[in-house]
Amino acid sequence: MRPFNRFVVIASLLLFLYLPTAVSALAVSEVEESLLCYACPGEPLNIDRCGGGDKMRAVIKQMIAAGKTKQEILDYFEAQFGEEILTIPPKRGFNLVAYYAPYAVFLLGILAAFLFVRKWVASGEKKSLAENRLDDKVLLSDEVQKKIDSEIEKLDEEE
Repeated sequence: MRPFNRFVVIASLLLFLYLPTAVSALAVSEVEESLLCYACPGEPLNIDRCGGGDKMRAVIKQMIAAGKTKQEILDYFEAQFGEEILTIPPKRGFNLVAYYAPYAVFLLGILAAFLFVRKWVASGEKKSLAENRLDDKVLLSDEVQKKIDSEIEKLDEEE
């Protein structure tokens, strides 16, 4: 056998032996990202290095070796420890509020701002018209109004 062919055969065998390990390590890390350690509350399993986390990782590896999917493994841990074990709450039940409330509040805020600005502009126009009418009536005395009227008549006559 030539040296190049021997190299290709050995590399292929190593790749064939290493590939399942690489795939399962990737799956383990994916599952670890989705779980919290039961022994260290609030700490993701992929960061945690306590004995409880080691036990959880061992169970994950066993389940992956048994051919379980990520969702099946997460369901198993959720059944054991409750929803609190998940890093991301599932989209069901009351958890839907956490997913959709920010959008609803944002839309309500836009609606409230629109209505507020519309009312503000409308009230500003009413006040300015009312103030102009009041200014004409209150600030001008009868004498001044008569002078203005006479001046307007003079201008009209000149035209």
